[in-house]
Amino acid sequence: MKDTTRWFGWTALMLPLHMGEQMLFGIGELAMLKRILAGYLGWFRQPDYGIVLLVAAVGTLVCGLTFGILMGGRAQDISLGFWAAIALDEVHHVIETIVAGHYTPGTVTAIPYIAFGALLLRAIVREHRDRVHATIPVSA
Repeated sequence: MKDTTRWFGWTALMLPLHMGEQMLFGIGELAMLKRILAGYLGWFRQPDYGIVLLVAAVGTLVCGLTFGILMGGRAQDISLGFWAAIALDEVHHVIETIVAGHYTPGTVTAIPYIAFGALLLRAIVREHRDRVHATIPVSA
């Protein structure tokens, strides 16, 4: 198994665990997300159209990223890099906990999520370098 496959698998597992932790102990970002969503839905005469467009956009993004992973090469690097960035972005929970001086919801699962994202990013870089070096002709 390639390292990118292993670490992507672990980051994929962390997503529902992370969301589960937040659902059990509190979703601090919910108010902000509601404000963003309300502003976005305000662009539409019928908010349901905004929801359908958002679902279509997210579905298209996930399918596009999946296609990139299946294509391999640079497309795979970009797609996996997107997921690594999502995982690394969870550092905001750790920062929030440090600033608050106590546990904030999402921090426990954010730590392995961030670690797996960093390991995924490292694997992407290594496999990209290996692929590039394998295609460079060696002079005799």
